[in-house]
Amino acid sequence: MSIQQLQEFLNSHQIKYTNIHYSPAHTLRELTRYKHSLGTNLIENLLVEIDGTKTAMILAPASLRININSLQEVLGTNNIRVLNQQEFENLIPNCEFGTLPPYGELYDMEVFWLGELAQNPEVAFYAYSNADLLLMNYRDFKKLLNPRNQIVVLTRPKYKVEIEEVIPESAKQKLKNYEHCFLGVSLESEQFSTTRLLAMADWISKHFKKCTIFVGDSIHRITLQINQGLNEYQARNKALILGREYIYNAGYVFEGYAANYDYDVIFCSDIQKTEDYFKYHEQLHKAVKDDIKISNLFKLYAREFVLHHFESNTENFELYVEMSSRYLLEEIAIAACLVKYDLSIMIYPGSLGIFKEIALGHYPGIPDCLQNIIYVYLRLKGR
Repeated sequence: MSIQQLQEFLNSHQIKYTNIHYSPAHTLRELTRYKHSLGTNLIENLLVEIDGTKTAMILAPASLRININSLQEVLGTNNIRVLNQQEFENLIPNCEFGTLPPYGELYDMEVFWLGELAQNPEVAFYAYSNADLLLMNYRDFKKLLNPRNQIVVLTRPKYKVEIEEVIPESAKQKLKNYEHCFLGVSLESEQFSTTRLLAMADWISKHFKKCTIFVGDSIHRITLQINQGLNEYQARNKALILGREYIYNAGYVFEGYAANYDYDVIFCSDIQKTEDYFKYHEQLHKAVKDDIKISNLFKLYAREFVLHHFESNTENFELYVEMSSRYLLEEIAIAACLVKYDLSIMIYPGSLGIFKEIALGHYPGIPDCLQNIIYVYLRLKGR
């Protein structure tokens, strides 16, 4: 079977779809990033052997992991085994592992599917390789599914969330006393793929009664200028669009937990219009200018960011360091505003080193309110 034969199959059923083909110039890292951005729109099929005789296909959102015991109960058997990569490749040659299209009848397989696929108006799946992606309306996709084979099974997020570090450490035991947190979202980061966001939303629902989603849209313009060479105007417009698109695509994740806690959204671009932001930004700018210790702190973490993306001998290295320092300055001024808005529990999947340094209180030129933030760094592990 090939992508052309699959298209003929879809065309014969009058299915509308879009085929995205990534050229060989795309790196594996880029293809992985694209895949993570799809979140629960992406359909994953699980090939299972039932009672040692029949192979079936189970369709679910790629962000969820199916409970096999629950699946066995639903299908009325106690003998279901997931096929491994070698078995998959022997059964379906000329198909990259994990990219089999979700049409089992093409391979004489019965297909079972989870109702969670309907969470999005559009779905996506890979077709024989990570270089070919198909997108279509869910209603069109559902036309080719057997309605009798929709199943309800227990699922859980693919990632397990644990607390990596709390700063200050003394606040760790006090977290249970707080009801409201804010989750900082970095755009175009694999850490905030919908799959990972689902796991974090689930974790937050067990620890807080309210969560504010803070989307770093306008400061993302600086990352776009560095990584994509966009000018200020282009980068800002794209950053604002990316922020709205992220919430549009990921908002339903939090809506799914609406019974557990309230949530709202704040955009960085809105905070940067306030008087508080300008006040804190001016204070920080003066501190960086007048205090060599603070200036070096910003340069240290700015250089770390640039070195993570570029070689030290890149032509624009020092310019990128200066731009990254500007990013940090704006980010910290925004964090000061969030504290003033009574958002003092900051949730983030990973470490933000400069905030850890500031929390220690060794930089008197930094707004005092930042020492009131409790930083909760999460670690996400695949199940």
